[in-house]
Amino acid sequence: MSEKESTTFHNEDAIFRIAMWSNIVSWIALALSLLTFSSTMYSIISNWAAVSQSLPPGAFEKIAAFAGVFSEPVMGGVFVFLVLRGLSQGLYLLMDFYMDEEDDDDDDNEADND
Repeated sequence: MSEKESTTFHNEDAIFRIAMWSNIVSWIALALSLLTFSSTMYSIISNWAAVSQSLPPGAFEKIAAFAGVFSEPVMGGVFVFLVLRGLSQGLYLLMDFYMDEEDDDDDDNEADND
C-alpha cells in the first residue's frame, strides 16, 4: 500500500462505479416512467367513451382530472432521473476537484525537488 493510498478515505474506482450505476438507474427510472405514461395514455385513448362520460362537466375540472392522472408517473420518474443524474455529476465534479488538488500537490513537489 503506497503512501498516497493510505492518506485518502475513498476508493476512486468505487466512486466511479457509484456514479456509473447512478446514471444507469436514472435512465431505467426515466424509461419506466415513460412506459407507465404510455400505458396510461393507451388505456385512456382505448376507453375514451367511458372516460369522457366520467369526466366532470367543467373545463377546469377536466384539466385537473387529467393532470392528476399524468403527473404521478411523469413527475416521479423525472424527479428520480434528475436526482440520480445530479448525484453522478456531483461525484464526478468532486473527483475533478480532488484530482486537481492532487495534480497541484504533485506540481509543488516537483518544484521543491528542482
